[in-house]
Amino acid sequence: MSYRIVYDLAAVRLPAETLRPHVADSSFYADQYLLMELGGDNNVYEGRGSLRARSWSLIGAGQSWEIMREVVQYAASCEGGGMRFSGASETQAETYIRKCRTVLRDAVGAQALLDRGMTCTGHFALRKGPVSAWLQKRVDELSTIKAPERTGETPVWSWLNLLRDPRDAAIFLAYSNLDDAPVYNRATVHGPCHERHSIMKGLTPFVECAA
Repeated sequence: MSYRIVYDLAAVRLPAETLRPHVADSSFYADQYLLMELGGDNNVYEGRGSLRARSWSLIGAGQSWEIMREVVQYAASCEGGGMRFSGASETQAETYIRKCRTVLRDAVGAQALLDRGMTCTGHFALRKGPVSAWLQKRVDELSTIKAPERTGETPVWSWLNLLRDPRDAAIFLAYSNLDDAPVYNRATVHGPCHERHSIMKGLTPFVECAA
């Protein structure tokens, strides 16, 4: 039976005050986070070798409680052996949740992961189906901030650098829910995949400077 192996987790903390100047969104009263996971299927290998394929994904974006709500749903995959940490014969759902919570607590600044070769690019499109007055209002708001690229009749926003550009991060966090795709399908993450240690090992958690 195939299962997902989780090799590493990383989290970035984005201070609310760096996001507010770019998007007038009520959710930016609190700091925002990005939670990324390095994982892959146990039966997929790179080329003809014996090295298992793995890649980074964005699995959560928003306030910490919003991300943990998603994490709890992911953790259900641990039941029955569908997901486990690397080196473990099995992983309990509670163990996965606890690890994600710890990584979020120790989230680092974006530059710390950039310095270690991590990138995260956001992209999203307007969900298909009828466009309500509320949804059109959100699209109009966003279009004044960043003009969309278009694929046919569907507005698309892409090439949002979530780690390097606070404006892009603010746009993604405030508006990417215009797309009803899961968050891991709204971003592309690249980073070291075969390191012996966690990408966050030795990094200091982000702490805001006092005013």
